[in-house]
Amino acid sequence: MPIYYLRSVSHDRNAGRPESHIENQIANHVADCKSQVRSQIANHISQMALCVYAIATPPDGRITLRGIGGERLRAVTVGRIAAVIGELPRTPKPADAALRKYDRVLRALSQRWPALLPARFGTCVQDLIELTFILQSRQETLRRSLRAVRGRVQMTARVVQAPAATPGIPGGATSTIPGSGAHYLKARAAAAGREREILGFDPVRAAVRRWVRDEHVERRGSVVSVYHLVPRGQAQRYRVALERAAQDAGLHVVVSGPWPPYAFSTPF
Repeated sequence: MPIYYLRSVSHDRNAGRPESHIENQIANHVADCKSQVRSQIANHISQMALCVYAIATPPDGRITLRGIGGERLRAVTVGRIAAVIGELPRTPKPADAALRKYDRVLRALSQRWPALLPARFGTCVQDLIELTFILQSRQETLRRSLRAVRGRVQMTARVVQAPAATPGIPGGATSTIPGSGAHYLKARAAAAGREREILGFDPVRAAVRRWVRDEHVERRGSVVSVYHLVPRGQAQRYRVALERAAQDAGLHVVVSGPWPPYAFSTPF
């Protein structure tokens, strides 16, 4: 019997110590707290919206600007490009006040970076893993787009025309053209050419051609928006020349800018 007694004591030396029971309780409580904290952090992160404001070249230092919700902005760099992001409680809704704040943030960012591609308002990703994947997979495309806008800004000229003066694209034109492939592409090219046609605007284009690096045209009813990508330092000269040419041509044109290159940004 004494032998069995000694074996039981040697198996658990701390069995008679009351301190060991308290230590175990403390250890278990700490482990539970850590587990709860991890769970709360994971739940918080999963509920946050990771919003992308812009694509740019990697920054030299920390970003001091705040986002539309007052959140701190930061850059996530992958390769030779960076995404400017902010964390919000939810995906922002495109209310007027939020859109104005968004534009102010992007204007401030464009003053910091010589090359910046604004993201569409409300662009959000699930997490940093998804963001990293997008930046890695689109590295070359985004770098080309950044080179195109480097040192340049967007100027917008809105031309108001009578509906009858707006060239239209014949409905169903592509469906009635015989053949495939080449015929379809020619029809689309012709339609794109007609889209750029603005009655009486050719002299205005000629007056600012020296500064324009790219052009996009968008139609909404009788209003035609012409977006020009111009050197940042030439924006005022562009404006003066365009307004004078529009007046000489008898066109009603409203010029605005300089803006971040919204119309020339690669869809994210």
